[in-house]
Amino acid sequence: MRIWLLLWLVLLLAHTNPFSIGTALVSGQCLGDQKSLLLELKNSLNFNASLSRKLIKWNPSSDSWDGVTCEGGQVTGLDLSNEGITGGLEDSSSLFRLNHLQRLNLAYNRFQSLEIPSGFSNLTDLVYLNLSNAGFVGQVPIWISRLTRLVTLDASLIYFPGPNSLKLENLNLKKLVGNLSELRELYLDGVSVSATGNDLCNALSSSLPKLRVLSMMNCYLSGPIDSCSSLVNLPSLSVINLSNNNLSTSVPEFFSHFHNLTSLQLSNCGLRGEFPQKIFRVQTLQTLDLSGNELLQGSLPGFPEDGSLQTLVLSFTNISGRLPDSIGNLRNLSRIELVNCTFDGNIPSSFTNLSQLAYLDFSFNNFTGSIPSLSKSKNLTQITLSHNNLTGQINSTQWEYLSSLLILDLRFNSLKGDIPSSLFTIPSIQRLQLSNNQFSGQVKGSFNATLHELDTLDLSNNNIGGELPMSIWELRGLKYLSLSSNNFSGSFPINLVQQLRNLCYLDLSYNHFIINATSTASQASFFPNITTLKLASCQLSTLPEFLAGQRQLIYIDLSVNQIQGKIPKWIWELQNLLYLNLSSNLLDDIETPLPSLTSTLTVLDLRKNSLRGQTLPLPPLATYMDFSSNNFTLAIPPAIGTNLSVAIFFSLSNNNFQGFIPESICKGEYLEVLDLSHNNLTGNIPECLMMESLKVLNLRNNALDGSIINFPGTWGLKTLDLSGNRLQGKFPKSLANCTTLEVLDIGNNQIDDVFPCQLKSIASLRVLLLRSNKFHGEVGCPGTDGTWKMLQILDISSNNFSGTVPAQWLANWEAMKANVDFNHIQYPFLRLTGLYYQDTVSVTIKGLEVELVKILTLFTSIDISCNNLDGAIPETLGALKALYVLNLSNNGFSGPIPPSLGHLQQLESLDLSRNDLNGTIPTQLSDLNFLSALNLSYNKLVGSIPAVKQFLTFSATSFEGNSGLCGQPLGTKCPNNNSGLCGPLLGTNCGTEEAGDDGDDDDSEKKWFYLGTPLGFVVGFWAFCGPLAFIKSWRLAYYRFWDKVLFRHSRP
Repeated sequence: MRIWLLLWLVLLLAHTNPFSIGTALVSGQCLGDQKSLLLELKNSLNFNASLSRKLIKWNPSSDSWDGVTCEGGQVTGLDLSNEGITGGLEDSSSLFRLNHLQRLNLAYNRFQSLEIPSGFSNLTDLVYLNLSNAGFVGQVPIWISRLTRLVTLDASLIYFPGPNSLKLENLNLKKLVGNLSELRELYLDGVSVSATGNDLCNALSSSLPKLRVLSMMNCYLSGPIDSCSSLVNLPSLSVINLSNNNLSTSVPEFFSHFHNLTSLQLSNCGLRGEFPQKIFRVQTLQTLDLSGNELLQGSLPGFPEDGSLQTLVLSFTNISGRLPDSIGNLRNLSRIELVNCTFDGNIPSSFTNLSQLAYLDFSFNNFTGSIPSLSKSKNLTQITLSHNNLTGQINSTQWEYLSSLLILDLRFNSLKGDIPSSLFTIPSIQRLQLSNNQFSGQVKGSFNATLHELDTLDLSNNNIGGELPMSIWELRGLKYLSLSSNNFSGSFPINLVQQLRNLCYLDLSYNHFIINATSTASQASFFPNITTLKLASCQLSTLPEFLAGQRQLIYIDLSVNQIQGKIPKWIWELQNLLYLNLSSNLLDDIETPLPSLTSTLTVLDLRKNSLRGQTLPLPPLATYMDFSSNNFTLAIPPAIGTNLSVAIFFSLSNNNFQGFIPESICKGEYLEVLDLSHNNLTGNIPECLMMESLKVLNLRNNALDGSIINFPGTWGLKTLDLSGNRLQGKFPKSLANCTTLEVLDIGNNQIDDVFPCQLKSIASLRVLLLRSNKFHGEVGCPGTDGTWKMLQILDISSNNFSGTVPAQWLANWEAMKANVDFNHIQYPFLRLTGLYYQDTVSVTIKGLEVELVKILTLFTSIDISCNNLDGAIPETLGALKALYVLNLSNNGFSGPIPPSLGHLQQLESLDLSRNDLNGTIPTQLSDLNFLSALNLSYNKLVGSIPAVKQFLTFSATSFEGNSGLCGQPLGTKCPNNNSGLCGPLLGTNCGTEEAGDDGDDDDSEKKWFYLGTPLGFVVGFWAFCGPLAFIKSWRLAYYRFWDKVLFRHSRP
């Protein structure tokens, strides 16, 4: 009796699932003719025996026929999916003589460019046909319409759809589905359907009344879809997937009218306009995916109680606004993705109600405020809130309750406070990424590292201090460890890394600890196979010797240390190494590399060392090579061009290279930046240097002679610096062909020409330096309206220019009228690496020559001193309100100082000395609150010196040589006349003040003045500096302000 009951149970299971356990048991009941057809099918098919799990087992003596279901002795089900079948399926195949077949699955095979055989039309009992990803091509045959019992048809191609995939012509669309009235599920993903959305919907709604699932991703459908409202007539339709089609339309509101809709997927469809809020509130909707529609706008509505929504994906859309508090009503929500939208405001506290939440990604938005507690969402596997503006601490969540959490990504926010120790007690967590925040304190807490699955730990760019917990070195599964740019202290041996056997990425740069890397050569084999090693600013004194055995290394950064000695020969033998940065160390020599260097390096940075020697290591595949700021004294190798075949950046600046510039350097046909500045190079500039790819050419401060090279054709050059050489001749007219030029510096040469009006059409010009040459004639160019609107630095000093300064010429310089932006003038290259070339120029500020390592677009300067210019100072100078430095000294300017100069509120240095200026000093100049250097000496100014504001800070040298001036600080008494003027022309003596009855009063006033000065200093000092010292927010604001001021130049 028990045996019969067991057999009945097995038969029941086989009937319920014909492709599972019943397959093996019931297949033995197939009749002999059916077995013969199956064996004939096996022998006719071409399949990969190593991939087959079913066909390979079919044989006449076996009672087990995997993948086969028989009922009543007839084959009714056949599953040959994933069998590696490549061919042998012809119209005459025995497959098409299995007349009772109801379910057929040929998915995920490799039929090579085979059209769907017409023999399928013989299988009229089919209710399930799956041909997905099987390799069939060509037109979907019209005879499929004969399979009138079909319930499920799957001809989709998910992987690599293309021109050879299945096609469905618009002409045959209705014919194909016209007789399939029983069809419930239609999957045509990846099939090329040349129809509009309206044509598709009309055909389906009129022919498939029982349709429940419509999936047509990536079918090349086009819009509009407004007529798809006819699909509402399909009462059973619950799943609609039209993703990855070019519908290019707004979203019709009729989608909210589907009463049984459970899934709506319209990602990457080119949707635009306002998304109807009613669709969000469809009571049956469980999945909504609108991602990838960047022109789609709208906001989230209020959600009703107990909504059905389980998956909400709105990533990469323009849906914005605040999240409604009612989002907490979606108690079934398990996945929500809002990546790269424009949501703002707080994350609602109602998120605590989402107990089913498993996946949360709000990255790249503008969310603010603190992170609400997620302790009740115990199913969470991923939390990604990176790249927002979140603040506060993260201790509101009891992290130890999230026992399923795999990924926590909170990077690029403003979170602060201690990192909760409970985060390290989650044994399941794999990725913990908290970088680029304001976390402080220490990493505390103990955890069982041996049970941890953590493979990524990123705490970089925070304020975390203290010593590293030793338990970090016990995380055996750790692959990625980044603790850079923190305040970690203490010291430890690099040998601790040996414990992390799976480690491939290690970044400990820019902390306060000391790493001992000595004596590691003998233990090299015990270190993990690291691919990226960053130990910048770790106070290393030696090059870690274990690196010689690291054959998988791709990236090494040991910059800003105290590493001494030679660069070893073995470093060039690391065959996988792509990036090597040893800059800012104390290295003094290079071990002779291999005769023919075969290194795979693409980035080599050796700048700021003390390297010398007779050879340069020039990796043949390097795109970036920087040897600047060393002690090389050799000549540039004559055949250097053979090593620059793919180079984009090449710098030898600030060395002592000698001899000529070899013409072979022009073989670097991809060079964008070439910097040979600050050397002792001689000879002419090679004409071939004008390479089409070149954007920056810097040859400043050498001993080059001859003339400036010509620039035939149109060039994309952005920076040309030839200053500080011995160049002669004329200014080349062909420079006008450099239409994108931003920085031009030919100062300190012997160029003999008139003002270079050929540059007037270069609208991008921002820096023009012609100082210390032999230019002559008038300045400016006739008919130059709109010229140089972006100009911010002009230096034509120490030439022989004459005549007047055209007022209209100055009026065109818009960049000097307002602070346009706050970026450095720089040229980015290798954009994915973040590398850029920083322009450098020399200007005269406050009488001193200063080299600006970073040229801020905020900084503006005009220096036309030491020429023979005359006439009045143009009033239009007063419109250049963003000007920082103005130097008109040593010319022949006459007339009064324009009061309009008082409008230059940013001015810090003003030099009008040694001209023929007359009249009084305008009182408006006393309003220049930032003016720290003033020189009006040796003119013909008269009257009293304003004794207010900034003028009280200047010494007598600022006003000497003006016999008509009086008052402090010259020590001359002004006469008691109404005008306050004195001097020989007025018949009034400007002599020194004499003692008398009034002298006592003057002495008394001086005493009080000198007594009050230190008292005022003390009071003012603490009134200003006190809040900065004790109020952190004021101090940070003060630092941010002065970061924008020119004279705090950081290193390039």
